[in-house]
Amino acid sequence: MTEAVLVSAVPRRVASRVAWRDVAAFSALAYGLTWAWWAPVVWPYLGEVTLNRPLPNVVEGGSIRVPPGMFGPLLAATIMRLVVSRDGLKATLGFVRPWRYYVVAASAPALFIAGVVLVDHVSGLGRFTGSRPLGLAVPTVIIVGGALGLPVTLGDEYGWRGYLLPRLLPLGEIKATLIVGLIWAFWHVPILLIGLNYPEQSLIRVLPVFGITVLLMAFPFTWLYVDSRASVITVAVMHSLLNATGDTFTSPRYVGGNPLIVSAGGLIAAAILFVVVLVGGVLRYRSHA
Repeated sequence: MTEAVLVSAVPRRVASRVAWRDVAAFSALAYGLTWAWWAPVVWPYLGEVTLNRPLPNVVEGGSIRVPPGMFGPLLAATIMRLVVSRDGLKATLGFVRPWRYYVVAASAPALFIAGVVLVDHVSGLGRFTGSRPLGLAVPTVIIVGGALGLPVTLGDEYGWRGYLLPRLLPLGEIKATLIVGLIWAFWHVPILLIGLNYPEQSLIRVLPVFGITVLLMAFPFTWLYVDSRASVITVAVMHSLLNATGDTFTSPRYVGGNPLIVSAGGLIAAAILFVVVLVGGVLRYRSHA
């Protein structure tokens, strides 16, 4: 990665400094818009939540209020671009990019989830049942599931990678990614409380596992965003396919076991991500040491 590539992903007027006012204002808006929308579905269950009690299973039950909340970061970024930072909306999606970035966005999640399932099964911590035919399921999940999930992940990524990350990149990729990852992870807390990814698990275990996984996942998203010259859409594609394949092929329908360990957001996935980030980081940053 060259310095020119890094700078190309940063808004010109903040290329040499962090616009902390914009960072704080965007984060407050993203949290406020999303948490206000989620509040009616989360509030009735708050009295049941303790550190050690199993979390309720509301998200997996299909609450219709949860997915629209994912558009909070997009709305926050749009407001910021039009009213506060006033950098406009033109060319902020980054559709026109070389095909190789879309190949990476499409293939990386499938390879990652295949690796998670393989380690789950071989280690014995999770048992892949294969009770559903994969020949039809895999392309269906990738094509249909990825397409259906894309608007939601675009709502996510237009904010976190499309607006927040560029304003932190003057700190360098590593610091910027860690800050975005922390803000992004904590934003999910209300729906973690009602069963996102880890229903019926205790909060004291869910929070560190989810936090670590999201922090590690933030690095490949940053790398794709920067290398694709600030293409939000390629990151949204990768995010959508990660959700589609992970939510399907590491779910109890295919893999038996504790979701804190065997799911796409579990400890095995985190361990694989750690290796990916460690190796990828060494290769990416050694020339800047």
